[in-house]
Amino acid sequence: MGRFLDSLLEGSAAYQVRRDDDGFLLIGSPEFVAEFNAVVRHATDEAGEDFVAFPISDGEHYNQMFILPLDEMPSLK
Repeated sequence: MGRFLDSLLEGSAAYQVRRDDDGFLLIGSPEFVAEFNAVVRHATDEAGEDFVAFPISDGEHYNQMFILPLDEMPSLK
């Protein structure tokens, strides 16, 4: 598991992390829209070898992102 993915799954004030069967759902906080948008853009730039990122938008801003690890499923801390 890559270092970026590990740090992404730690969560932050900008989003919560929920474990799903096949990956992780990051749910953006309405109070930190700009910060979560930046996280989503960075994650989509970093995606490839370790994980695939599927951003979900409300038409204006990202509000969720599904992360599908390509290796073993990491555990949440």
